Amino acid sequence: MSGFRRAYSIAGVILLALLGLQFYLIAAAAWSVWGATPSSGEPTSAEVFSGFKLGDTFANLHTANGSLLIPLTILVMIGLSFGARHAARVKWLTAALFGLMVIQAFLGFFGSVQTTAGSALAGLHGLNAMALVGLTLYLVRGNWAFAAARSAPSPAAAAPAPTSETAPTGP
Repeated sequence: MSGFRRAYSIAGVILLALLGLQFYLIAAAAWSVWGATPSSGEPTSAEVFSGFKLGDTFANLHTANGSLLIPLTILVMIGLSFGARHAARVKWLTAALFGLMVIQAFLGFFGSVQTTAGSALAGLHGLNAMALVGLTLYLVRGNWAFAAARSAPSPAAAAPAPTSETAPTGP
């Protein structure tokens, strides 16, 4: 059973790393596009195209990571939560991670809708991502399997040692 608990903890850390990678990839994509603007004057169409072309690489990696690796890791965590015999609450919260990923996919879809409402909904993609990170941190921290084992104090250590004031006196 402790093997499943450790695997759950490790999968949680991997999920946190993948989520961190998501933030990195989308930031790299955005800066590639924003950085295409020269410090003086208007960018040329070639500069803008170059920025989008470079940003596309990072955006595609962001999509692949968010569409494949992160959901797969969450599904593994759901299975491990049952193998580790975690409480029902932990199992449900781990399953909620997958629910947040489904919402994340829909919010990402709205990013391709070229309307004000679509952009407003797509903006929630970032907030939902923070909810994913927060819930993952909560689950990993609360179910960490590598904590040092706490030993119970020995009975001798728990009882106060007699001192000369409390020691019985002789006849």
